[in-house]
Amino acid sequence: MTQIVLQYVLVVLLVVGIAYFVYLIRDKGLNISEDYFGIARTLLDFLGSSDDITANGKSVLRAISEAVNYVEVNYRDEDNRIKEEKAVILAKEAIETFNFENSIPEENLRQLIRLCAVFMPPTNKQDS
Repeated sequence: MTQIVLQYVLVVLLVVGIAYFVYLIRDKGLNISEDYFGIARTLLDFLGSSDDITANGKSVLRAISEAVNYVEVNYRDEDNRIKEEKAVILAKEAIETFNFENSIPEENLRQLIRLCAVFMPPTNKQDS
């Protein structure tokens, strides 16, 4: 009998925990269905309160994507670590033109660069 009561209590605590987690996400102004790969969360962390995530988020992702595309096209034969460093430099320069209150942390920038690189078409096709 005590095991059944204990199981019900644990289920209730689990439901309360999930509800609290959803409350915390909504409190930050983040829509769960729009947070693909945690990108919106990453952008929320560095954009200030006066910076609009919906208006500037796409611009930031486009700037990073253009930097990654430029590096992939022009440094095709380089090592991936070197290409990532060049993309970080170019992306930082592109993001600085937006004049945000805060700057994006380098680790978050690297994650976004890696995501942009993943979504690009393959450039090193091997002959079969």
